[in-house]
Amino acid sequence: MFCSKCGTEAADTALFCTKCGTAFEKLSSAGSHQQSPPSADNSEHSILASTESVVEASLSPQRKSPWKKWILVGFLLLVLVSGGVIGWQMLAKKEPIIAVGKQQSDTKVEQKMKNPTDGAEMLWVPGGSFSMGSTVGVGNDNELPAHQVTLSGYWVYQYDVTVAQYRAFCAATTSTLPQFPSDYSWKGKTGWDDPALQQHPIVNVSWNDAKTYAEWAGVKLPTEAQWEYTARGPQGNNYPWGGKATEDDTTNGWDITKCANRENSSKVGKSTWPVGSFPTGASWCGAMDMAGNVWQWCGDWYGNYSATPVTNPTGPATGTGRVLRGGSSDGGNYNRCAFRYNFAPGHFNIGIGFRCVSTAPGP
Repeated sequence: MFCSKCGTEAADTALFCTKCGTAFEKLSSAGSHQQSPPSADNSEHSILASTESVVEASLSPQRKSPWKKWILVGFLLLVLVSGGVIGWQMLAKKEPIIAVGKQQSDTKVEQKMKNPTDGAEMLWVPGGSFSMGSTVGVGNDNELPAHQVTLSGYWVYQYDVTVAQYRAFCAATTSTLPQFPSDYSWKGKTGWDDPALQQHPIVNVSWNDAKTYAEWAGVKLPTEAQWEYTARGPQGNNYPWGGKATEDDTTNGWDITKCANRENSSKVGKSTWPVGSFPTGASWCGAMDMAGNVWQWCGDWYGNYSATPVTNPTGPATGTGRVLRGGSSDGGNYNRCAFRYNFAPGHFNIGIGFRCVSTAPGP
């Protein structure tokens, strides 16, 4: 028989429950206690009923007491609540998923490594396609025609090569430092070893000088296509930070606060600024000073564009001038990502520097 209070099974001859102390009814005329287990038909109807029956089936033959049922209910509720909280925390902590080479809102895609030779920070630029050059009515004639270019991924220097890095190269290779300028940013300085100049871009370097440095550092000068893709990205920005050029607004997006240019430099007597001085002007992949500060040598010979789609172009086989990009300190037109210029490989002046790239395997 079973106790009417707690449901504990007892022998037919027991006078009281050994668990809760409840006295059993007197024997019936048949000589047995008239106590029976609670009927399954009287169980509470609940969404937990099926779960409870499964749990009960795994227990001993004794009937589970009411307080055990409420413990089970509380346990199940705790599991449900805990699971919800844990799930929410997992969602809250989950990092945003950004596909390599893509951009969400203002998030820059930056995967870095350091060049062990010169210590330069290098950014991974994932491979992709973009429209190189400008359309009719938007850019200069030498930017025509706009054509489709596909590039494999590459690493690019986040900053232009600095004075400190170039000095280290000269010391390691016994090369001669460039001619030291005497005006603007360099006026009153002691020379290339002046502490105030070490994070400025090196200037007065010819294309030949820049190529020699790149070879020492185990890298290359960027192709013209790599340089433009680093600057404008697959979105085809007019400037590294954005803007879309049209015939009615060829300098759409121009902002003098986002790069070193003639207007904000002449006011403070500068021609160059320390690299990375304008972080809001970073390009889509995080490269700094792709507009302003100094012009930058590219590896290509200068020549006309072809309308034919190309993959990993390296420019004409021969020429008389090497490509320059970046706009130096001039205004909105010169700082457009598609603007291009050229000088003979031996030319140098105070407005020319460079950065490098590497085709080492990506991350």
